[in-house]
Amino acid sequence: MHNPHPICILIFAMAAFVFGSAPASGQQSVARTGPLAEAFSPDVWRKELRIIDLHQHIEAAPERFDRAIRILDQAGVGVGVMLGCGTVSHKEGEQSEFERAKLLANKLSPGRFVQYMILDYGGWDQPDWSERVVQQINEGFRLGASGLKEFKRLGLFLKDGSGKLIKVDDPKLDPVWKRCGELGMPVSIHVGDPRAFWLPYDEDNERWKELKDHKNWWFGDPNRYPPRMDLLDALNRVIERNPKTTFVCVHFANNPEELDWVEQSLDRLPNMHADIAARIPELGRHDPEKVRRLFLKHQDRILFATDFMVYGKLILGSGSDAEKPTDEEGVEFFRKCWRWFETSDRDWPHMTPIQGDWTISSINLPVEACRKIYFDNARKLLARTLPLPVVKATRVERDFAVDGELAEPEWQQVTPARLEYQTTDSSAVPNLSTPVRVLWSDKYLYLGYECPYTKLSTFTPTQKEERMGLWDNDVVEAFIASDPEVVKRYTEFEWAPTGESLDLKLDLPAKDFAWTANAESAVKIDENAHVWRVEVRIPLTALCETMPKAGTRWRLNLYRHDREHKGFLAFSPTLNRTFHTPERFGWLEFVLP
Repeated sequence: MHNPHPICILIFAMAAFVFGSAPASGQQSVARTGPLAEAFSPDVWRKELRIIDLHQHIEAAPERFDRAIRILDQAGVGVGVMLGCGTVSHKEGEQSEFERAKLLANKLSPGRFVQYMILDYGGWDQPDWSERVVQQINEGFRLGASGLKEFKRLGLFLKDGSGKLIKVDDPKLDPVWKRCGELGMPVSIHVGDPRAFWLPYDEDNERWKELKDHKNWWFGDPNRYPPRMDLLDALNRVIERNPKTTFVCVHFANNPEELDWVEQSLDRLPNMHADIAARIPELGRHDPEKVRRLFLKHQDRILFATDFMVYGKLILGSGSDAEKPTDEEGVEFFRKCWRWFETSDRDWPHMTPIQGDWTISSINLPVEACRKIYFDNARKLLARTLPLPVVKATRVERDFAVDGELAEPEWQQVTPARLEYQTTDSSAVPNLSTPVRVLWSDKYLYLGYECPYTKLSTFTPTQKEERMGLWDNDVVEAFIASDPEVVKRYTEFEWAPTGESLDLKLDLPAKDFAWTANAESAVKIDENAHVWRVEVRIPLTALCETMPKAGTRWRLNLYRHDREHKGFLAFSPTLNRTFHTPERFGWLEFVLP
């Protein structure tokens, strides 16, 4: 990709939004075949661990990560967002709590978690507190914090030196919210709880089971706590005066009992998002059609989340001190989430009994909306810090000629990479979903692309020699860096629907267009299915001096141009206007069958 004009980027993003939009309320999902069927299959998403849970709490200990991964693997969740991993404050010569948690998670469970930081409010009364706390945000950004978590201490627990509660909308916090916006760090914020937590503390309270086990969750004393709606209104004021900062209002905008209020807030505040953590039991007792309409209306700003916790025991949204859920109960907790989103079931027991003695009804969202809520929205929100993706090249014992059919059984035995995200901002274009499968033998690296299309854009007439500017029309590409220590040295390959190809060798900023890998490729266009396929084999000797073995890792990025729908898709979005950003390449891992 060679730096399209900025105006084109805006047009491309708009086209991607329209092309990937979900059916309106009441409509059913569109029937799809081929690669698009997998792109819109919740079972495939779970098998490939594509779902992102935007609200988890995992204790930073080896046995906790092990248990969490066991459950998440079975549930089909690929990335957990650890909210509130600690502050970045630390003594000289020591690591901060946040840094220790992040390093441990990356070591024990690479690619499975990202982390949010929290603020250290020490020295609140000092005149330079706002300036110093902005430095905390800068340090968190440097350490790779995905965002900032603020839990329900503002307005309820934190006090200044005179003993007064620090308000949610205190102006001293404005520099924090502003800096998060400047750095692209979303703020996940919790300020309010269910209405019952402000009602009398007795057996008539509908949340009595929960409150009697968690007395500090009761805020019904007006001499100690402000009214619930005062907290919510204060947060909305913060969101309104910080329009360039993304606020994820947890627990369904902190107010799942009042759908009209949530809808009006989302309508009015375009930088407001809502996660659903631990609130399906509340949402599920509303009229399911009303909930469905709201979710469809704001499908681009609602995010899957659970409040799944792993400490000395599991906590599944909430729980009593006496409960000790098993791993299987943890998996069932997630299955009930899928049931609520994906079926039309009525009046069934929800996943967190302590939150209320009632049944819930499912909302049967179209798969297009489920995709956004399950992972597409989160991928765009967290694009800067999500783990770089990995595609596995599976070992084959035989070599075969490429014919563009992708009919050899070996192709069907591997999990593909999927090109579905615009490289500039990680916005999803699932209707162009392009699976890429990778194989390897003693002699070759094999690549197989399947490209859904509506109209092909190609050069005419075709030419046998390499065509400079091939990238200006429809192509698929592979950028391969066989030495991860020298990532700016890599090879580039392009293949067009016409069968034309281009390869070059780069050692940035130098580019050698005369170089050739002697790769073999074949293209077939299936006009009935509207899919064009590319099958490639590249001699390993052209890519590396030392042959790979099982466990070898190279840096890799895969791309696709689709001019009709202004798609510039990337396996690992570069988050700028060029594909040539090797620091953002993903990984190619060589594995045995």
